[in-house]
Amino acid sequence: MNIEIKDLITLSDNLNYVVCSKSEYQGATYYYLIDVENNENIKFMQEKRADDKTTMIEVEDKELLQQLLPLFFEAGKHILNEVQQGENG
Repeated sequence: MNIEIKDLITLSDNLNYVVCSKSEYQGATYYYLIDVENNENIKFMQEKRADDKTTMIEVEDKELLQQLLPLFFEAGKHILNEVQQGENG
């Protein structure tokens, strides 16, 4: 499974999330997700792969999140530029 920014995914809670940002950190892939129905419901997930299966594990480590947030911002910056250009174009 190849998940990219702007993709829509469904987690085990049966809610749909849009991928707002994706980043690689220390050999792992992380995602910043927002619930499409409730923008206040955000998730930070780590991708785990084993035996051709991909699972998502929620990141709860505050120190890790402090490292990831600037990376998510940088990776998602081009989405903001696209939105701004669309509004001005």
